Amino acid sequence: MKTFYLVNPAAKNRGSTEAWERFRVEEGIIHESFVTRHPSEVKRVVRDLVERHPGETLLLVGVGGDGTMKSIISASIGFPQVLIGYIPSGSGNDFARGYNWPRKPREAENRIKSGSGHASLMDAGEFQLPAEPNGHFVNNIGIGFDARVAGRANHSPWKKRLNRISLGKLIYPIILVREALTFQPFSLQVRRDGEESMYDKVWFMTVSNHPYFGGGMKIAPDAHPDDGMLDVTVVAGLGRLKLIAVFLSVFVGKHTIFKEVHTFRTREMIVEADGDPEIHADGESCGTLAMNGRMSIRVLPSSWKMMNGRG
Repeated sequence: MKTFYLVNPAAKNRGSTEAWERFRVEEGIIHESFVTRHPSEVKRVVRDLVERHPGETLLLVGVGGDGTMKSIISASIGFPQVLIGYIPSGSGNDFARGYNWPRKPREAENRIKSGSGHASLMDAGEFQLPAEPNGHFVNNIGIGFDARVAGRANHSPWKKRLNRISLGKLIYPIILVREALTFQPFSLQVRRDGEESMYDKVWFMTVSNHPYFGGGMKIAPDAHPDDGMLDVTVVAGLGRLKLIAVFLSVFVGKHTIFKEVHTFRTREMIVEADGDPEIHADGESCGTLAMNGRMSIRVLPSSWKMMNGRG
C-alpha cells in the first residue's frame, strides 16, 4: 500500500499547512505530499496517482477540514483501490465525528501509522442542480437557513480570530442568532418514494449522511454513513424565537421532539422551492435554488473506502 498526503493550505486559516509541516518533521513522515488549493487540483492529483500506480492500493490522507475531505472523496469515487485517511485541521471537524475518526491530529496520525489497510465501505451523497455538473457531499447538504449560516460563518472575520485559539466551531451559534433576525422562510416541495410533500414557512432542510453538522450539532441523531440511506430534516412553520430554541436543542439531538421538525429517510428525492434559498454541501456554498428551480439528491451506497472506518 502506498500512502500520499493531500494538504489544503486554506483550512483553518493556514492551520492545516502548519499542522502538516509539524507532523512531517516530528513524526518522520516520508510519504509524498501534495498541496491542493482547489477541488479541480484534488481531482487531477487523484487521477494522476491512480494512473501512476495501477493495481496498487493507495491510501490518500487529507490534511484539512470537512471541505478538504469532500473534495478528496468526490475525486476518489469510482476508484476502488483508494482508501481514505484524515488528519483533522479544520474548525468544525464534523467529518471526524461522523466517521468515528480521531479529532486530534496526533491521534489521527497514530491511527494512520498503525493501520493495516483494513477498509470500511461508506456512502456519499450526490446532487444535481439545473445546468450544473453533479456535486457530492459526505456529511450533509442543506437548503435555506443553515446554508445562510454556513456561508456567513465561512466569511466572518471572527472565524479567523476564534480559529487562532481553537474555538472556530463557536462561530456557528454566533452567526445563527444574528441571521435568525433577518432570514425569510420559503416554501418547499419534496418528491420521494412516489410521494409528494409540501412545506410552508420553511427555515431549512438538511439531508444528512451522518449525525453531525455545524461543528458538532447533532442534526440527524439516527443517521449512519454506511446504511445506504439519507436522513432528511425539515424545519418549518415556527417563529424566530422558537427557531433558536430548536437549534439549541440540536446540540444534544433533542430537536425532533418539536412538532415543527419533520424527519424522514430516503434514497433519492427531488426538491423545488418557491424562493431562492441558499445551498451548501459540507459547509461550502453551492449558490442558490433559483425560483422554480429543481435539485435532485440521491445516495451513492458503498461508493468509497475509509481506512479503519467506524471501528
